[in-house]
Amino acid sequence: MTTETRRVLLTGFEPFGGLDYNPSWDVAQEVARRARLQELTTQQELSGVVVSTACLPVEFDRAGEVLKAAITDQQPDMVISLGLAAGTDALRLERVGLNLRDARIPDNAGNQPDDAPVVPGADTALFSTLRLKAAQRRIAEAGFPVQLSTSAGTYVCNDVLYTLLHHLIATEQQIPAGFLHVPDLHAHSAPLTVSEAATAVDLLMAESFVTAEDEARPAGSLH
Repeated sequence: MTTETRRVLLTGFEPFGGLDYNPSWDVAQEVARRARLQELTTQQELSGVVVSTACLPVEFDRAGEVLKAAITDQQPDMVISLGLAAGTDALRLERVGLNLRDARIPDNAGNQPDDAPVVPGADTALFSTLRLKAAQRRIAEAGFPVQLSTSAGTYVCNDVLYTLLHHLIATEQQIPAGFLHVPDLHAHSAPLTVSEAATAVDLLMAESFVTAEDEARPAGSLH
């Protein structure tokens, strides 16, 4: 019997903002390492899962182009993009991408857009298609700090989330896709390790391969 291959594309980012590392890329690489060794919970629950990775530039436009090229090349069955949210104390499961660029600091190419659209004329917002509430519950039960988030910011992370969702709609690819922000996992006061964050991503993958609707329960924030 031939096992169906299920491909997951994980993306992280290169360093930016004066740092010489980006934990989002560290996490993506750790998940891929475990996948090669068949160590993922996702692989125990669903056979045939393979993981590929892409490191995105912290640049408006070019990050999205690199992401879309990776999707074309890998033909994934799921896409999860990871980014750094320094100063936060929990994993942030992003629910929505905004069609908005407003950069408080320049990107790595020196671009600093001010109230510009990601895709001119497109929808104001697009929603993740990952099973976020189910994943939040499962990640929390594993003992890791996690929350649902309704703002991925207006920098390159949000740009990638919106570009990802818009591209999949435009190319009629109905696959689970979304974005997870990680804290600065190398900071002295980091709330979890790279290894723990990789486990959380694994659980997000496992839940998002489930074909049922996401869990129906109140889980929003007040602010």
